[in-house]
Amino acid sequence: MTTVPGPRRIPCALAFAASVGVFATSLRQWPAALLVPLAAVWLAVIVAGALAPRRGPVILIVLASLTKALTVVLIVWALTHPHSPIGPHSPLDWIPLGSLNAATGLWLLAVIRGRAR
Repeated sequence: MTTVPGPRRIPCALAFAASVGVFATSLRQWPAALLVPLAAVWLAVIVAGALAPRRGPVILIVLASLTKALTVVLIVWALTHPHSPIGPHSPLDWIPLGSLNAATGLWLLAVIRGRAR
């Protein structure tokens, strides 16, 4: 059985849970044919990053970068389309998005401090 290295445990667990929250709140109005496969791939990438012994840190760095970029896109969307059902508009939408950013930020902090493995 593969175990998740210590520095990856909390960021990956939080990112997984927060991602489910983002898909269930901010992106819930997307068509299911698009939302379900996208969510499955995103969550699989988090799991791959958590479990891959050598490439896991790289996967998680890419995932963190995508999270930061997509958060900017969602914020711009929310500000320019205030009546759209897609995007973060209420605290229920912002909390999972903030948690996902916190999780990926924890991973990037581990990378910066040289603790990522």
